[in-house]
Amino acid sequence: MRYQRDGIEGLEEAKKNIHYSKELKHTVVFAYLNGEGTLEEVADKYGLRNSTQAKVWVDKYNGDKPLTASPSRKQVPTMRKKTTFEERIEVVEYVVKHKHSYTEAAEHFQVSYQQARSWVLKAKNSGYEALVDNRGQHKDESELTDLDKANLRIRQLEAELKDKELVEQFAKKLLELQRKG
Repeated sequence: MRYQRDGIEGLEEAKKNIHYSKELKHTVVFAYLNGEGTLEEVADKYGLRNSTQAKVWVDKYNGDKPLTASPSRKQVPTMRKKTTFEERIEVVEYVVKHKHSYTEAAEHFQVSYQQARSWVLKAKNSGYEALVDNRGQHKDESELTDLDKANLRIRQLEAELKDKELVEQFAKKLLELQRKG
């Protein structure tokens, strides 16, 4: 089928991975689930190299896993400017509270993928204090205003509360599953 669609180029071995958009993945999955053809026919119709890719997307969709755009860190811009402590906290909360990927956070805040990931991991392991940039000369803790200290403490407590709620939800679900099974 690839030969009929792409000619000789369709038979050549792919030199690199092809990245597909989130929209195309959803279109392919819905076309298959709506009975517009077999996996092979749908894959051919939408220009996929083979039906295996379509099957993986359908399996993900049926397993309630999100279909996201193929990751491509090269598309994410590098850091636009020096970020403030508050901006780093915003990036972390964007990922953790709203369940966005590092790539989405990097695009939204125009920072690098690696930096967004680093901030989230630091905050999870050591709290928001780890996001403070300690390079060069910096203010003593005594120079922070009471409002800054209060805001930092509020965010820490909110994060701890969210963590506790997640643990409680997990425990409830586990008990429910144990009772059923």
